Order: sequence, then C-alpha cells, then structure tokens
Amino acid sequence: MATNPSAFDKDFGYLLPFLDKVAAAAAGLEDPQAREELTRLMAEEKVRWERARELLRGASGKGGGRSDDRASPESALARASADDVHRTAPSPSGLTVGSLKSDGAAPKSRRP
Repeated sequence: MATNPSAFDKDFGYLLPFLDKVAAAAAGLEDPQAREELTRLMAEEKVRWERARELLRGASGKGGGRSDDRASPESALARASADDVHRTAPSPSGLTVGSLKSDGAAPKSRRP
C-alpha cells in the first residue's frame, strides 16, 4: 500500500524541532558525560528521522540494511550506535521458562 508522504509533514514538523529542543537542553546538563551522550543521541535520532522522511518521499533504500559507502558520517554513526544497542545482552527480567504441558504440579520459580 502506497503512503502519501505529505501525510507525515505535520508530524515531522513537530518531531524535528522537538529533537532540536532536547539537544539544546542537553547543553544545560551539569554532568559532562550525560551532556555528551544526550547531544550524540539527538544527533543520531535526527539523522534517522531525516532518512525516514527521505524514504517516505521516494528515496531508494540501501538494501538489506547494510551501510552504503556513500553514506554520510552521521548516518554511519547512527547505524553503528544502533548496532551496539542491539548487541547488548538483555537484562534479567526474573521471568522463568517452563514446560507448556501441565503435569499437575505448580511450576517452580527460579527467583529467590
């Protein structure tokens, strides 16, 4: 189903300035590491959303999610950062996995 790219113009009109506001607010953070991280995160997000906008307007995809040699340094940074996030091991949730068959006994929990 084709999507009308102008259907999102209003949303992008709110989103992109919002990302700019958050990036500007990062400058006021006292913690230098938090300030740097938030500034970087907002720059990466803006690159991603600008790319999403381009794709909605008919830009061709890069195929398979692989980075293009002609990609900007910002988009390469955004992709690398996202890859790092997905490589991180999930934190333990306290949930356990048991048999789907009921043997009549209550399932044992691994939580102490």
